[in-house]
Amino acid sequence: GEDGPTDTRLKRLAGAAPDLGLEGLFFQYGRYLLIAGSREDSPLPLHLQGLWNDGLAAEMGWTCDYHLDINTEQNYWPSEVANLAECGEPLFRFVESLQTPGRRTARAVYGIDRGWVCHVFSNPWGFTSPGWGRGWGLHVTGGAWVATHLWEHYRFTGDRRFLAQRAYPVLKGAAEFFLDYLYPDPATGFLVTGPSVSPERGGEAGPAAVHDRGVVAELFDACIEASRLLGVDAAWRARVAEARRRLPPYEVGRNGQLLEWVGKDDGGETNHRHTSHLVGLAPFGQITPRGTPELARAARRSLELRMGRKDWEDVEWSAGNSLCYFARLGAGEEAHQALVNLLTQDSDLNLMTYSRGGIAGATENIFAIDGNTSGTLGVAEMLVQSHAGEIDLLPALPEAWSEGEVQGLRARGGEIVDIAWRDRKVARYRITSVNSTPVKVRLNGAVVLAQPVRP
Repeated sequence: GEDGPTDTRLKRLAGAAPDLGLEGLFFQYGRYLLIAGSREDSPLPLHLQGLWNDGLAAEMGWTCDYHLDINTEQNYWPSEVANLAECGEPLFRFVESLQTPGRRTARAVYGIDRGWVCHVFSNPWGFTSPGWGRGWGLHVTGGAWVATHLWEHYRFTGDRRFLAQRAYPVLKGAAEFFLDYLYPDPATGFLVTGPSVSPERGGEAGPAAVHDRGVVAELFDACIEASRLLGVDAAWRARVAEARRRLPPYEVGRNGQLLEWVGKDDGGETNHRHTSHLVGLAPFGQITPRGTPELARAARRSLELRMGRKDWEDVEWSAGNSLCYFARLGAGEEAHQALVNLLTQDSDLNLMTYSRGGIAGATENIFAIDGNTSGTLGVAEMLVQSHAGEIDLLPALPEAWSEGEVQGLRARGGEIVDIAWRDRKVARYRITSVNSTPVKVRLNGAVVLAQPVRP
């Protein structure tokens, strides 16, 4: 039943007893933690433990830092779609603060005089240098990735002043660094990063991590569109567009998987928790089932090869990540199972998610907020997606959610979306917007032009 204390409900859910109310509570709990830990006037954004810490977490080498190879980004993934845009403000200020030390790092480490860079992690004092481990420290796109959150804020709000005064300068500075950092691959002529790593995968640093390709493509696309919208930097925009054209394409390997390194096929058979080469699927929208079906199948195959292993490093954030991937793939049953796994295998009795002991240096189960927040995004994107040029209603609805209602989710373009459904079909919906322009809405297998109503 959907009552009783949380610990009892979690045990029942682990025993395969449905509890849709607990799943809804988990979604709202992620929103609550974001509200509690990141407000407009908060001096710093959420760190690995959110706003908090405890004795166990304090013993970790990574305690309370800003990991930019996915975790800090995940902390803020739901802020726009879950209609908590104000909660992103501390992150935006933090990213802006990285520009000055990031310029010094670009000059000191790479001899690059334009733009800024930040690597695998940062802290409140503006650490932007590479990490000290060769197998993980040269994650050169950490700053660029987190900078794309400012672009997403514009996409969801349409705030031109924010775009001109805050987002565009940050994005342009990050892009200027990569215009000088990228180099032509001798064999193909494609522009690639190097040295770099595929986040935390170990081994020596090398060239052309596909994760970097995805982040740089997103960064360049944002700069091109922002420059066009603002009517500035036409010559520079053309240079960025040319560099974007020369980035390597995504590739499919011998096992049907998406390659993790450009031109290098390792079979994809690893248990590693990081699936950074799938960044084009989520959170970005470069890979979609309708737009790039072959690549979407390859992304799914990459997940199958890893998650099918008994030794798969399934921790809180990777479980949340899987939920988001399956939502983007339109795989409602797999997304729902990922949500159940996140609740029953990677959450404490108070529903706070944890990094599982024995993986990534954790000696015991250590609270980490990113599972909560990425779980919230995943649930939201099972219900509404807007990254592919349309508002897609119920794109990954599982059988267990055959009927329901949601109100107040947000789409790119600024629309507020309310949906009610029965028998897994949209029964009614409402699109609210200050903009009177009709929007494309996909529902019940068809695409319609919907006229928003004013709030």
